[in-house]
Amino acid sequence: MPPRAKTGVTEVTRAHCVVGVDTGGTFTDLVAIDEHGEMSVAKLASTPSDPALAVIAGLAGLPPSRKRSVVHGTTVGLNALLSGNTARAALVTGRGFADLIEIGRQDRPELYALHPIKPEALVPRELRFEIGARQWPDPEDPRKLIEIEAPSDAELALLAKRLAAAKVESVAVCLLHSYADPRQEERVARALKSLGVPVTTSSGLVREYREFERFSTAVVNAALAPTMRRYLEHLSHELGSTQLELLQSTGGKLSAARAAAEPVRILLSGPAGGVVGASRAAHEAGFDRLVSLDMGGTSTDVAFEDRASGDEATFRERTTRVAGHALAVPALDIHTIGCGGGSLIHVDAGGALHVGPKSAGADPGPVCYGKSERLTVTDAHVLLGHIGDGPFLAGELVLDVDAVARGFEKLSRRLSSTPEATALAVLSAARASMRRAISVMTMQRGIDPRRVPLVAFGGAGGLHAIELARAVGMPAALVPMHPGALSALGLASARAQCERAQSVLAPLQSLSSSRRRALWKELEREVAAELAHSGVARAACDLTRTLHLRYAGQSYDLAVPEGPRAAEVFEASHQRLYGYRLEGREIELVALRLSGIERAEAKPPKAAPRTRALRGDAILGERSLRFESGRRVRARRVDRGALTPGVEFEGPAVVEEFSATTLVPPRVLARVTGGGHLELRAR
Repeated sequence: MPPRAKTGVTEVTRAHCVVGVDTGGTFTDLVAIDEHGEMSVAKLASTPSDPALAVIAGLAGLPPSRKRSVVHGTTVGLNALLSGNTARAALVTGRGFADLIEIGRQDRPELYALHPIKPEALVPRELRFEIGARQWPDPEDPRKLIEIEAPSDAELALLAKRLAAAKVESVAVCLLHSYADPRQEERVARALKSLGVPVTTSSGLVREYREFERFSTAVVNAALAPTMRRYLEHLSHELGSTQLELLQSTGGKLSAARAAAEPVRILLSGPAGGVVGASRAAHEAGFDRLVSLDMGGTSTDVAFEDRASGDEATFRERTTRVAGHALAVPALDIHTIGCGGGSLIHVDAGGALHVGPKSAGADPGPVCYGKSERLTVTDAHVLLGHIGDGPFLAGELVLDVDAVARGFEKLSRRLSSTPEATALAVLSAARASMRRAISVMTMQRGIDPRRVPLVAFGGAGGLHAIELARAVGMPAALVPMHPGALSALGLASARAQCERAQSVLAPLQSLSSSRRRALWKELEREVAAELAHSGVARAACDLTRTLHLRYAGQSYDLAVPEGPRAAEVFEASHQRLYGYRLEGREIELVALRLSGIERAEAKPPKAAPRTRALRGDAILGERSLRFESGRRVRARRVDRGALTPGVEFEGPAVVEEFSATTLVPPRVLARVTGGGHLELRAR
């Protein structure tokens, strides 16, 4: 039986509400927003054996509504890829290209690894089938193909028999140059329809050249399609008439039917929801730039966003890697590390202390939950007094403090230390990992962290927010409202989004304005049709047109806005990014990209509230705790639910609420911003 959802809300029947559901490794979070903007939050333990159980139980614990729609962020596909529990998929390709998915490119993801380890191919050699299919770009017009060889009907019928005999669960059809003309791939897919298994065409996912990335994306999609289809069909059945949508890795919504067919687009849906929520919170607090840090039970996700960037062009390499597999579908730029509240503590053979990447998960969870003997980062916080019984989960989670104390007593003897010193060392190790992740998204990309605030959330984000910001030199830390459920809030407030691209690979000047308009109209029809599936009319969408340009002979491109000055903008951007321009060199149009997103009401940041002192009724009492430096102190326990915009107070304090806890060390000023978010600044 799934656990009961824990909420702190009054049950009032609503006319309509949108529910964001974020399934994490430890907790499943739900946020419901009704037609008046009123919010309800629920949190319960995840059910890894059947994630849908926690989703259904969580929905049952929310206030009822006459009409409800769900936007879901899930790690079902990601976990299957990371664990290798993928479907028995086959690859169908042209003769001579069966090994392309293993050959890849001449790059080294781990530059200094003496013995690099390549991920095992998702399709074994015996399940790669070659057919007589060969096309070649027309020398006069690379957007047209010359058909050299096409499979006969008899060959396709034999292929279907061989695939059926191999008992495959899914098929990826990947033919060379199908980005320019998908008809040959689509013909093969129709011939395999009788198999009754999902068939993925590479051109259906990625209409862009670079065959390795396109093939790899299609293979990953095929390997995940059966698992995701079963999960989403099961969840849709349980939800009944409730509309179900999924969040894409880009932060935009996608219909459940499309997500089941193209699960590769939702691999990073959970982390993407957190970025959407963090961006919204930062905007309400008056920040245009931010580094978001989502520390949950299993992992920490870090991302950077700049709303105020004046750059007209950016370097764009759209391929990402997940579990070592190249994916050429759009995704937010997120860096993930295996460090969360549930990360396990262990000592190696040399006596060194390590934190993560393995996690205690939802079951058995940390020692303080009363079902495990393996210490975690959360247990270190409990020992130091940072977390205690109180508003967290409406007081229904009783912590086993004695078991934590016994565990650290035993661990400290192995390290010839004291329990509290050991717990502090655990937090230091965890924060070192998170500092490196922040550096990856800032300093390693030329961004000065001293000019960017940290938006920390997740169940454990507020426990580390200000210490991480101070360590990296960031000016402030912002802990949003409902930090432990911010990803679910981002899901609930996400907008429908669709992106389509078309490779061109021709000199920019050779493409007439009428031909460009025709290509844009074709992409616009595709985007409008997809958004219509989500109930969004063309008139309610904002479209962004982007050209991918490069100098002839270059491998990668820059993305610039469509317009009469595109070539001039490209050269100026190339000069700014790389320090030079190639005067007189031909500029090549690599691809057109059209992004459509549901229009949102523009809301300016709320005015800075008038400063006022902390009210006495917001103080729940005191607790003895120890911060990173110094001895134990008596810190005020502050009820976040009683804080209103403009309230200021100084640490030491611990701010408690339903979904998380925030630490305010001594000599740190806490201030509630517009939107109810908590800003922390060191004195």
